[in-house]
Amino acid sequence: MENKVVSMKPVSLFEVKQVLKERGTEKELTYEQDQTSKFIEKFAKLTEKQTEDLISELKKIGPLKENEFLVYEILNVIPTRIEQLKLIIPKNVTMTDDEMKAVISLTEKFAEKVQ
Repeated sequence: MENKVVSMKPVSLFEVKQVLKERGTEKELTYEQDQTSKFIEKFAKLTEKQTEDLISELKKIGPLKENEFLVYEILNVIPTRIEQLKLIIPKNVTMTDDEMKAVISLTEKFAEKVQ
């Protein structure tokens, strides 16, 4: 049987953590799911509320208003320097220095809460 992608939507590390936790209670995780779960435990530090708040705030910034995938990429990486943010931004997205500073200002606030 061939698997087909029906739809795609970005998800946060928190959401992945919740899905894997549910699946782990239903049945044993596959090797890939187990490895993903270990990665998530190490790197997913935001709570559900923090995740929702950061998404909401990021969506208020210029080019991020219409780019949900980039919002979630920033959410999952939480860059704290402009150099890190530039590595995430696709070439077809243009952000001003002020917009990038606004993103970093937000992510720094959330990074402080999780460390």
